[in-house]
Amino acid sequence: MRKALRTVVVVTAVMLMVLLAFTGCTKYANEQQLQALEETKAAAQAAEKALADCKSETASLEGQLAEKKQALEDVKKEQQAVNQRLADMES
Repeated sequence: MRKALRTVVVVTAVMLMVLLAFTGCTKYANEQQLQALEETKAAAQAAEKALADCKSETASLEGQLAEKKQALEDVKKEQQAVNQRLADMES
């Protein structure tokens, strides 16, 4: 059992060394990695722009909502005033 385990460990280590020897290590990115980086960067910028657009639209809609609520309150006050005048006229 130990011999089989030792053999597996040795074979795995040799395979890793061969793999590292053929792939090579470099501190520079290859063309595919640069392209993927640029695509990711473009996607992130597009997402940030979409977020900014959504935030500005939300702010605009919240402003419109506040205006509509104020208009509704004004109309309710006017309605109460008219109802009061009608009640005064009937009395």
